[in-house]
Amino acid sequence: MSLLNISCKKATYLISKKEQGKISLFDRLTLWLHLGICSLCKRFEKQTGFIIKQAKHTHTEEKLSEEAKERISKVLDSSY
Repeated sequence: MSLLNISCKKATYLISKKEQGKISLFDRLTLWLHLGICSLCKRFEKQTGFIIKQAKHTHTEEKLSEEAKERISKVLDSSY
């Protein structure tokens, strides 16, 4: 596999990280190249963006603590 050629699994992970604003310039480039050839990942990116936009409009009183957010982030990062 070439350095700029990533799997769909890696692309979906980067899409999720991008929504959080935590993606490097190199990862943005590799993701952009992948999305140029993979319609399924492009669709996933659109759907993820839609879900996040809709979730921001919901009003809930319950919020995750910073500690819980950090634990979730570490678990997601450790899977790659």
